[in-house]
Amino acid sequence: MGLLALEAIGSNGEQLAMEAGRVTDIPVGWDDEFSCATFDSDSLDDAELQGVIFDALSGLDAAWAEQLRLAE
Repeated sequence: MGLLALEAIGSNGEQLAMEAGRVTDIPVGWDDEFSCATFDSDSLDDAELQGVIFDALSGLDAAWAEQLRLAE
């Protein structure tokens, strides 16, 4: 079971995260208080989940890392 949390650091972070969840069909939730997206997968481990989401984000916006980063 994989879990990935990404923090929005740019104005389009939330939109990119939610779109990555939609295109990968991986559930994603948004926390307004922490400006953080959490992806949750029962079929992928943490590393696989990160790879899938990062690939999706790259396909959506080549500069996605200016909008999102791994949450601490």
